[in-house]
Amino acid sequence: MATPVTLPQLGETVVEGTIVKWLKAEGDVVERDEPLFEISTDKVDTEVPSPVGGKLEKILVPEGETVNVGTEVAHIAEEGGGASSGSEEKPAEPPAAKAETPAPETPQAAPTPPPTATTTAPTGNGGGPQAPATQRHAVQAPSGRGPRSHILSPLVRRLAEEHGIDLQQVQGTGTGGRITKKDIQAFVQAGPVAAPAIAPAAAPAMQAVPPVMSPGGGREEVRPISHIRKRIAENMVASLHSAARAWNLVEVNMEHIVKLRGRAKDAFKAREGFSLTYMPFLARALCDALHAYPDVNARLNLAEGTATYHGNVNLGIAVAYDEGLIVPIIRGADEMNVVGIARAVNDIAQRARSKKLKPDEVHGGTFTITNPGPFGSLISVPIMNPGETAILAFDAIEKRPVVVDDAIGIRHMVYLSMSWDHRMIDGATAAQFIGRLKQNLETWDFTPEVQAYLG
Repeated sequence: MATPVTLPQLGETVVEGTIVKWLKAEGDVVERDEPLFEISTDKVDTEVPSPVGGKLEKILVPEGETVNVGTEVAHIAEEGGGASSGSEEKPAEPPAAKAETPAPETPQAAPTPPPTATTTAPTGNGGGPQAPATQRHAVQAPSGRGPRSHILSPLVRRLAEEHGIDLQQVQGTGTGGRITKKDIQAFVQAGPVAAPAIAPAAAPAMQAVPPVMSPGGGREEVRPISHIRKRIAENMVASLHSAARAWNLVEVNMEHIVKLRGRAKDAFKAREGFSLTYMPFLARALCDALHAYPDVNARLNLAEGTATYHGNVNLGIAVAYDEGLIVPIIRGADEMNVVGIARAVNDIAQRARSKKLKPDEVHGGTFTITNPGPFGSLISVPIMNPGETAILAFDAIEKRPVVVDDAIGIRHMVYLSMSWDHRMIDGATAAQFIGRLKQNLETWDFTPEVQAYLG
């Protein structure tokens, strides 16, 4: 007896996911809770474990396809289920099963059986993608004016509200014409008239292009971009199109924090098992500044004419990993001390790089820190995450000559730069906020919070 494997509900805001990679092939034996496939949702890639142990009998959804939560993606013949000889005669059937399951929601699957020219044409001239785009519009036309509000994800609702978009003008490319985040962002980038034509054509073009060397035999190579790279691109462009970005910078004397960390770092690593970085000190001082200036820890709802002021600080920490950049959230960071934040930062960074984050752990941030300092960056101009009012860049701490009490001294200095949305906060507020952060870092005594690690 085969057990169906469905796309699990990985978070409250997750309604669909893309199968990025199958970690097992048909006929392989899989243990219960062993990673079975990788899935890409709104902003995170994660591994999905097998719900049962047995033999992977059928893969119903191929790599690269997007399906709704609850969709059957595979069948596993459980151990002792008697699916040995009979299951080996069925591999010829999966194409029919696959065609029935994803065809209604992903019309670009229809061109797959025809000649390969259909998939490679988008890299040449502009005429190639037109046929798939036309087919997709024809399939979705009956549901184009239906009550889409019943099948919109919370993320899509929020993006539409932020941009003041009339959803009746947006052509959906999801199941049954459902509007997805990609549709909203394409609509914002291209305008109400051009967006429907752009959104459908982009996805098949990027998914279908295989690695190809340049005709001249040079060093150029064309590769399809990853799902996470697509989402980074979409979010960053959407942010630039929706916010009035301004920028401030201050220079901070980190000398006393550098010395305190130097005294505590060895004992801290011996006890905790990971290094004490400067990030927890910055985050601790930042949370105080966000409470002092709540406009910076808020979200503008321009379509509704309101602003949401967040009582807690859900701090996003940008983490670089092999796939690109991801921003997991430390919820309630303002309720933690330096050691608590250090543990939380290490936890989310480790799980982000090992693809163990849950989709809800990258949603709901109120403020973000990006940390290019370890890579040698001195001054950065970061782009805000959509829905947030500001983002802070924490660059490299360096020894520099500075004036101290009318004398030249060598101190550990750092530039902190902040991009902020001028629609929500004004220049005076931004300057006062980052000034408060500078004061906290230069004057606060963090010794009691790391006392246990001091010799």
